[in-house]
Amino acid sequence: MENMLNRIVKSGWIAILFLASFVSHAHQAEFSSSLLSKTDDGKYILQIASSMTAFQGEIDYIYTQKAYKTPEEFKKLVIDYFNKNVSFIVNGTEVLKFKDPVVLLGHETKLIVEVLNIPEVVNEITFTNTMFKDMSHNKMGLIMLIDNFPKEQYVLENENEQSINLSFEDGIWVDTATTGFKAKNIFYILGFLVLAAVPLFYFSYLDRKYLRRT
Repeated sequence: MENMLNRIVKSGWIAILFLASFVSHAHQAEFSSSLLSKTDDGKYILQIASSMTAFQGEIDYIYTQKAYKTPEEFKKLVIDYFNKNVSFIVNGTEVLKFKDPVVLLGHETKLIVEVLNIPEVVNEITFTNTMFKDMSHNKMGLIMLIDNFPKEQYVLENENEQSINLSFEDGIWVDTATTGFKAKNIFYILGFLVLAAVPLFYFSYLDRKYLRRT
């Protein structure tokens, strides 16, 4: 695990480039980042970074301040919270596993974990990270620096329920959550149709009532 951390530090310039678009917001607790990369020895590493305020705010909210007394106890809670809120699914059904999570405390706190079982061919990706969902206006930048993975930066936020759904179609990666039809939109449409129909029924009722009188 120590060698893995050394390689991550050595390639830290990649993360710096990734976070460049968020640098102006680095001091704000509601901004965080996720970075998926590959080490020289072929290991896949997921790094989640945010301010210490963001991590502590979520842990205190979920577990309360009385749940930990030492930094090590706090780290264990962060790892437990990570396991409950982060999922990575590829090709529709393959749930990727996480191994040896490490928490690095600091002004910018990081959780680093190895990702297992990534197949050679990936056509679908569903990544969910709700670790900071309780913070208003939360935004998490995500980039995947892996061959055959999309290289664009994606943003997880309340509007997409802190999740992205990508599909490889016609040689390009497509965000199916934005291009597809969401099931929950049906309720909005039905609600609109009901509201729109109320005046029609009302005026139809008045017309029938007027005709009966005449």
